[in-house]
Amino acid sequence: MDGNLKFTFNKAERLKSRKQIGLLFKNRQSVAVYPLRLFWADTENTECDFPARMAFSVSKKTFKQAVNRNRYKRLMKEIYRLHKHHLYGNLKKETKSVNLMLLYVGKEEFDYSKLEKCYLKLMDKFIAKL
Repeated sequence: MDGNLKFTFNKAERLKSRKQIGLLFKNRQSVAVYPLRLFWADTENTECDFPARMAFSVSKKTFKQAVNRNRYKRLMKEIYRLHKHHLYGNLKKETKSVNLMLLYVGKEEFDYSKLEKCYLKLMDKFIAKL
């Protein structure tokens, strides 16, 4: 890890544009490791200094209460924040910029450590597909 690495997830790194999110699902590029699914689309990210912009989602159909959906979004954000340097390193090698959306598709509840293991496997699959 280099010395200027910051473990943050600030506003500029978040994917918020409805248009960009729509393109993620239109392109249909995805990888999955239960209970997570990652959609991505290559982009010309000129307004952002980051090689990846990320969004998180949990199904309202599966988790009816907002408190449960928000808990899983917080867990996914924390895992991403701590492990994004691996993703950034690989994207800089490829000189790509991507938009990503991480979905929690599981029906049962997972704890942080199991979710983290699944996320790391998912990122390995994603990087291999690049």
